[in-house]
Order: sequence, then structure tokens, then C-alpha cells
Amino acid sequence: MKPIPKFQYHSPESLDEALALLAELDNALPLIGGTDIMVAMRNGVSAPDHIVDLNEISELDYVKEENGIIMIGATATHAQVANSPIASKIPSLIDAVSRIGSPQIRNRGTITGNICNASPAADSAPPLLVHMAEVEIQSSDGKRSIPIADLFAGPKINSLKPGELLTEIRIPVPPVGSASSFKRIGRRKAFTLSVVSSAAYIQMDGETCTDAKVAFGSVAITPIRVPEAESLLRGSKLDEETVKAASDAVYEAVKPITDVRGTAEYRKDMCPVLMRRAIEQCLERIR
Repeated sequence: MKPIPKFQYHSPESLDEALALLAELDNALPLIGGTDIMVAMRNGVSAPDHIVDLNEISELDYVKEENGIIMIGATATHAQVANSPIASKIPSLIDAVSRIGSPQIRNRGTITGNICNASPAADSAPPLLVHMAEVEIQSSDGKRSIPIADLFAGPKINSLKPGELLTEIRIPVPPVGSASSFKRIGRRKAFTLSVVSSAAYIQMDGETCTDAKVAFGSVAITPIRVPEAESLLRGSKLDEETVKAASDAVYEAVKPITDVRGTAEYRKDMCPVLMRRAIEQCLERIR
């Protein structure tokens, strides 16, 4: 086992202190859960000179709803979100975070860390995409908000600038008559990265679909939505012909690769299957 490279450890007690440290220190890395960072450091992928631990900053530890917006603080763990009062309003995200890693990982790891790691296979990403989440980013110079899709710049690359922290995830509270679902295929039910994953969001007015969003993980260089499929689903009765057309659009849109977890062909074939399963569960949840 490789030793972890030496670094200087900092434990700020406020967000302002953390932002000041990140602005002043050279080669500093923020730490929240640390479930990915420690592995990367041990494998020589990351070698920061300074670690800025955010876990003692109480102002970042919350899951709440205000004025029609669900807000998840940067240090809220997967388990906190899954067990929070707002869980029933964002079921696809709960589907995802409830199966990430082991119970120990879910009690330590965070959604913020999962998306900032920017893995194309991040299970929390497709649900956040279909729920139109935004993220708040802060630095010592101020704050800005961006759509969740803009956070992903490439495989394991996020769009945060040096000295910036993702401090909050914001999700609009879904309206009555809507539901979401997340489906994945992995070599095991948990303790493993997804071979392919899909999330769907469906809003119905009677028998008509008034809004639809579908997203996928592990099929492109970043988690993606498929607007071509969404436009086919909106305004329809979600009958077999419409869902088949949307499935064909998904099949054409995804561009997976072959790796140790699965082949490109298998991933491509499974995307329409997972989308249909997710849509079916959305309709069951709406009923």
C-alpha cells in the first residue's frame, strides 16, 4: 500500500476562513467527505500541499426547504439527504444516494463531493440534471450560481476556479403531478460504480405528459441529458409508440466507451431499457 504524501492540514471553523485559506495557500485542496480524495492521494493522482477540511463549518451542514427551493449544504452527507423530510420530493436523488457505496461511505460522503469529483459515473448527477438543480459557488471574491450541467467540464474535471468552493445545491420543489426515478446497472447492487445509469422526471396533467427530462451517466465524457428524447415525450400520452421513439433518440445520442466495467455496446443497449424503467416508476409514483 502506497503512503499518502505529506501535506499540511487546516480545519477552519467558518466559510470565510476556509475561503481565505484557499485564496492564500498554494496547491490547497478542500476536503468534505474525503472518500475520493484519500484514494486519489494514495494512488498518486493528487498531491496537495495543503488540505482544507470543511467538515467543522456548521453553516454548510443543512438540508432544508425555503420559498419553493430545496437547499443542500456542502457538507450534508448522502445519509442526511436520504433521511431528510424533503426526501419524498426528490425521489430520484434518494434512489441514487441510498445506494452509493456502503453505509460507512454514505455517512461520510457528500453529494457535493460526488459531483465535484466530476466522474461521468457519478450517481447523483443524473437526478440533479433532471431536477434542474443549480449550484452556488463562492470564493473570497464573491459568489455565483450555475446550472448543474455547467459544473461538469470533462471526465474528472469540474469548472470550479482556483479558490472556489461549491457551497450549496438548489433544487426547485417539483409540482403536484410529477415524480422522478433513478435506475442503474452495476456489477453489484452497491459498493461499485454504475456501468450505466438513468434518471427520469415526468410531469402529468391527466393522461398527458406536460414535462419530461431524462439523463444518463457512464455514457459520455460527462453526465448528460437527451433533449431529443424529452421533446418526443412532452405533450404525449406516453404510449408505447412515443416511448419507443424516445428510446431510439436516446440510443442515437449516447456515446459510451468500453472499459473494465462494461462494453460500449452493452451500455448503449441498456440506456433505452433503463429510461423506460425509470419512466414506468415515475408514473407509478404519480399515481
